[in-house]
Amino acid sequence: MSREILFAVAAGLASALAGMAFLTGSAGAVFMIYLAPLPLMLSGLGLGLKAGTVAAATGFGVTLLLGGSMVTALYGLIHGLPAILMTRLALMQRSNPDGTAEWYPAGGLACWMAAFAAAVMLATATLWFTGEGGIAGAVERYLTQGMKALMPAVDEARRAGLVKAMAAVFPGLVGCSWVAMVCVNAIVAEGVLTRAGRALRPRPVYSDLTLPDWISWLIVAAAGLSLIGHGDLQYIGRNVAMVLALPFFLLGLAVVHTLARRVQFSGALLAGMYVVLMMSSWALLVVTGVGLIEQWAGLRRRFAGPAPE
Repeated sequence: MSREILFAVAAGLASALAGMAFLTGSAGAVFMIYLAPLPLMLSGLGLGLKAGTVAAATGFGVTLLLGGSMVTALYGLIHGLPAILMTRLALMQRSNPDGTAEWYPAGGLACWMAAFAAAVMLATATLWFTGEGGIAGAVERYLTQGMKALMPAVDEARRAGLVKAMAAVFPGLVGCSWVAMVCVNAIVAEGVLTRAGRALRPRPVYSDLTLPDWISWLIVAAAGLSLIGHGDLQYIGRNVAMVLALPFFLLGLAVVHTLARRVQFSGALLAGMYVVLMMSSWALLVVTGVGLIEQWAGLRRRFAGPAPE
């Protein structure tokens, strides 16, 4: 067995153990779950699709052995399959007329992850969420049970109001969190591999991020469904639109970084911006709106010009 395959097997084992950390009930289990894709990304982006597939298959086998069929299905859907898809797309390239290689753009990777999450959300809603109140009712019942376990001392009326507010956007928040997890792990893996000289593709310039045109049509369709639909259709449209908006948020960040380079004290400006983003949901919406405008109007092109010394 080659060293690459041994590394892939070890990576799959590490990923599986991190992905099953929630079974221990420890406080840091959620953090470990968010790190579960990282070994798979390191294996795939550093050694190739074959090694990445071996790592994902190893993680799948370990979870099946230790966690059972349900945990295995969740691991494959949340970590294994997306890591293989990300690796496959990230390593795609084509030759330009001048002989240089053009790699699959980073913005396209984020869009495919968002589309994958939206497809899983639609399939889950279609297959599993039935009964009184439709999909929103099923989510409310799930959150009610969870809140009772997490906050037993909270007043019933207050807890019901919190559940009602969360249920309206809960699938979208989960989907955005998952897409962010996959993208951040891919960025970290690419950064580690680049510093180690083991990356198979050059590190993208994230401030030059662009998105494919097809993601615009998807978010317009989802937003339209949320506006004109009723009941479950409106609920699905709203939450799918949230997930599909995440690539536009990343594009908005790229625009802000590009424009910040044109002013003095750009580091302090960007640090302050990220503090505001962590504290205000309105700031997140503004940056997403900037990304939408950039996609359709080209803000960076309009503000192009020599940067100040």
